[in-house]
Amino acid sequence: MIRQAQKLLRRLFIGSGVTGVYPSYAAALAAVPQKRKVGYDNEESSNMYPYLLEFTKISDFAALFHLSQLARPGYRIFDFGGNTGVLFYNYQRRWTMPANTQWIVCDVPAVIEAGREFAKTRPSEGLSFTSNFEDAAGVDLLFTSGTLQYVPETLAELLKKLGGAKPRYILANRTALWDGSTFATLQSLGPVVCPYRVQNRKEFVAGLQAHGYSVKDNWECPESGINVRWHIRHRIKAYAGFLLERD
Repeated sequence: MIRQAQKLLRRLFIGSGVTGVYPSYAAALAAVPQKRKVGYDNEESSNMYPYLLEFTKISDFAALFHLSQLARPGYRIFDFGGNTGVLFYNYQRRWTMPANTQWIVCDVPAVIEAGREFAKTRPSEGLSFTSNFEDAAGVDLLFTSGTLQYVPETLAELLKKLGGAKPRYILANRTALWDGSTFATLQSLGPVVCPYRVQNRKEFVAGLQAHGYSVKDNWECPESGINVRWHIRHRIKAYAGFLLERD
């Protein structure tokens, strides 16, 4: 009983490497200690997720289902925040991609460099890399998984960069959303620290609706959530996944 109580108190009050509550992403960024490296654009954190090559999370099955239903030969998928292409390789184990599928990974330069080197070591036909979000213009589907919370701009703000060439579909998996007010925090990832936004769910959907998108499906991502240390009200048990289509 004592151990159970200790675990409960630790989960509620201490959290797991996530600290501070800030009104915005910019405010969280300003609070990062000067000696800490920020984000993924560095050698230390450019390839932190090799385990995802083999380990398929629960919410990946929802994302993979929709990809398998939508993709056609020559389909263009823009994987925003796709790291070194981990989900491209992971999904290949469970899904035969249509002929001439183009999978474009967009990430920060250090990660992209690591991804290009890694692609030389295994079959990667159809995989390419970019650090330019504007390369999503005209693609069939914008895919993002566990990334939007790390980005200074919201997805609605990023879409403005594409003008009239926005993708028909958006598949947003493992997105940090909740019913409270949007806030930011800091997540420690060992060698680096990352500002981390948790957005209000209705605000997220409304921002995409303003670009002409409507929700076609949504699901919970029970394997993803956070506890903000010392802030027991800022606890998200499960993140969210969405499929949206543009009229």
